[in-house]
Amino acid sequence: MPYSYTNFHGKKHFFRAVETKTGAQRYYVTTSQEYTNLINYIPEGYEVMEMPENARVIIRKKIPVLTTSEEKEIVYDAIKGFSAIKDFFIYSEKDLIHVYHSQFNSDAGQDLNLSRNEAIKIYGEQIEKWMRFNTSLRFRLINKEKRLFQAERKVYLGFFDYSFYPIGEKGLIENSARVNGKHLGRDSFFDLTPN
Repeated sequence: MPYSYTNFHGKKHFFRAVETKTGAQRYYVTTSQEYTNLINYIPEGYEVMEMPENARVIIRKKIPVLTTSEEKEIVYDAIKGFSAIKDFFIYSEKDLIHVYHSQFNSDAGQDLNLSRNEAIKIYGEQIEKWMRFNTSLRFRLINKEKRLFQAERKVYLGFFDYSFYPIGEKGLIENSARVNGKHLGRDSFFDLTPN
C-alpha cells in the first residue's frame, strides 16, 4: 500500500522514488496513484511537510526543530486568548515559532477577522480548498539553555517585499507571546516598532 498524505485542502499526495545517474534516490510528490515506483514508507532521514502558506506538500531531508511542543502550545493559548484573530495555527521550524492566520484574518485589523465557520457560511464549503495563510508574527529561540525568545514582526519594505524585525524585549515565551500576540488583528499591531 503506497504511503499517502492528505493536505488541509483535502488533496491526497503520493511519493515516487527515482534513481539518479549516480545511483542515489530522489523523491518526488504526485497526486496520481498510477506510478509503479510509489514508496510505501518515508525513508529514514526524510520528512513529509505541508507548506503552511498554501498547503503545497513536499518531501525533504529532515530539518531539526529546536522549539518544543509545550512552547508551541503556550503561543497558541496566548494568541487564542488575547489576540483578535480567529482562524490561525502555530507552526514550528528550526528555531522559530510562527503564527499563521487565514486570509480572512488580518495582522492589523484592516478587515473583519472571521472564524473558519464564519468564512464557510459566507463563502461556502469550497472555501477550504483554496484558503491561504500568512504569518506576520513569529518568535525566535535565541538562548537554548535559558529558553529565551525574541518576538519578530513582519515589516513591509515594498509592495511584494518584506522582512522580519525584532520587537520588544527578549524573554520567556509565556511573556513574549502574551505581550506581542495581543496586537494581532488589531490596529495596535503597527505600533509594535522594530528594535
